[in-house]
Amino acid sequence: MSIEPLLGRDTELEELHAVWDQAQAGRPQLVVLWGRRRVGKTFLLSHFVQTKRALFFGATQQAEAVELRRFAEAIARDLGPAALDLAGGGFAGWEAALRFVAALARQEALIVVLDEVPYLAGSTRGFASIVQVVWDHLPPGTRLMLVLTGSAVGTIESMLGPGGALRGRPTSARRLDPLAAPEARIFLPRLAPTAFLEAYAACGGYPLHLRRWDSAVGTEANLVRLAATPGGLLFEDALGILREELPDVGGYPRILAAIGRGRTRSSEIADEAAQRIEHPLEVLVRAGFVRRSVPLGAPRRIRPIYEIDDPYLAFWFSVLYSDAAQIGGGQGRAVLRRRREQWQRHLGWVFEELARQHAARLVRAGELPEDLVVGRWWSTSGPPAEVDVLGMRGLRSVLLGEAKWQERPLGQRDVFGLLAKAAAVPHPVHDPLLVLWGRGGLEPHLAGERVRGYELGEMLGPG
Repeated sequence: MSIEPLLGRDTELEELHAVWDQAQAGRPQLVVLWGRRRVGKTFLLSHFVQTKRALFFGATQQAEAVELRRFAEAIARDLGPAALDLAGGGFAGWEAALRFVAALARQEALIVVLDEVPYLAGSTRGFASIVQVVWDHLPPGTRLMLVLTGSAVGTIESMLGPGGALRGRPTSARRLDPLAAPEARIFLPRLAPTAFLEAYAACGGYPLHLRRWDSAVGTEANLVRLAATPGGLLFEDALGILREELPDVGGYPRILAAIGRGRTRSSEIADEAAQRIEHPLEVLVRAGFVRRSVPLGAPRRIRPIYEIDDPYLAFWFSVLYSDAAQIGGGQGRAVLRRRREQWQRHLGWVFEELARQHAARLVRAGELPEDLVVGRWWSTSGPPAEVDVLGMRGLRSVLLGEAKWQERPLGQRDVFGLLAKAAAVPHPVHDPLLVLWGRGGLEPHLAGERVRGYELGEMLGPG
């Protein structure tokens, strides 16, 4: 069977192959791979099992008896009818099913993928404990690689966490997250840097979204087709991603919409959402949809701000959510025109995030001090001030950075404006390093020992 090339997941694929080598040597391996919908878990594993002796079972939200019957059908499909005949044609429960496939791995190595395990946990009480019992009593030398996957992040992490039935059992556990912008560029290599960042700002780091973006047409045409048309992938996908992790009650979309409209403090979010938010906001933070931020170097008592921690979901809630009914009614093109200001604001936010990530990459590459901690800073008292990128060594602020989503190169006024903020940040050194990020970089004559500039192509480059 021919499938599309696997992009952006080389490290994860290498890890799976290393685990498979251990299983083939008679050391059974339990792998847990989890992450949100659309991050490419199933696609990665489909590539990995090619040419290997493998059983791939995709769970659904059906009753236990139905799932066991489907599992038996998957054995016949992937391993042959003779393998199923050894089981007498079916299984009374999941413990018997798992013990059977473990027996198949005694003489010849076998990969068993149980895709979307949270569905099985929903239909079979104590499913994780069943896996634990079978795993703890595998005969020595069993050549089994059992892979459990799930999109309900909280469910998987509760299985692995304190008190979870699988705590300490996996030989490999990895959360698969959406790709960062530099890694995601492999999906759209023909796009110029600005066009790519626009695609990334709409799609986020989700491989399926990026694959659907058409490099042959412009940003507006892609947004109309994917985000502003009923049935478009970017228009429909956000709520599906949320449903995998969040209950229907709790007002989570209203809270995310309030944050998307720029309400970042808890009191502002509560007023905008018109509900109590303490518990649902904490759930959103734990699930990774929202992040809680404080200024770098600020005392612990400082009240945090809240931001959507995903470019695609931030785009959906800041640009599309309020006009979803109009998009559903066929007015998507008009909605995009009316929401241009929000779209440009979102692009600026994505660009700032990329600047902070680039600064962290420069630290890892040795181009900035290895003990430099990178974050952002804003004043919490006195005159308002904000620094997009702040770098601290110990208690001292040694780097100030500015990120501007503008096409022309940044100039002397931008340098002086950044330098003027030095007195406001925590414990500044006398002569801090000034770093400016812009689509067109920094005017070349301004660069020097204490002033650096980076353009978008450099920010997206490997590193």
